[in-house]
Amino acid sequence: MDLNQFCKTVGRLVADNPVQNVPALIADYLPEILGDRDLLSAEHKALPPEGYGRHDVFLCPNDDFSIIAAVWPAGIVSPIHDHKTWCTFGVFEGVIQETLYRAVSDDPSCTDAVPVEMIEHLPGDVAHLPVGGGDIHCMHNPTDKAAVSVHVYGGNSVKLGPNVVKVYQETAAAIA
Repeated sequence: MDLNQFCKTVGRLVADNPVQNVPALIADYLPEILGDRDLLSAEHKALPPEGYGRHDVFLCPNDDFSIIAAVWPAGIVSPIHDHKTWCTFGVFEGVIQETLYRAVSDDPSCTDAVPVEMIEHLPGDVAHLPVGGGDIHCMHNPTDKAAVSVHVYGGNSVKLGPNVVKVYQETAAAIA
């Protein structure tokens, strides 16, 4: 499956399924393109001068979904955050550690979260965040080399801007 076929498949999945099922359905197809070494151009894998890089790979013409490449410099850690839209992601190259969190309160103003699980994602690994809550996480490149991940987000990533609703702070010790 090439990128064009993948985009058509994702478009069909978005159109034909309840939104809560879409991230998991996309996760079934994303590994097929992660192994394609020609999937991303040099520009898609370019390291930013600071922070992590975010490069548009595909924007659905009717704004149903976007595909971006995220470039994670060695050692970088994202803030703990949740998302405006659904997300499915996979590792193209390198290693990404994902820590999943839960908010300590249902109060919408609460920004305190506790870690519940840590997952190490290797090239070809895919994960997705649930729709409608439970999507608080942090991404970390624990290595001394850059890592690249491919993310499929609901909506148009350019129009949405950063796909973050809220930034959290960790309020508990490491996962038991």
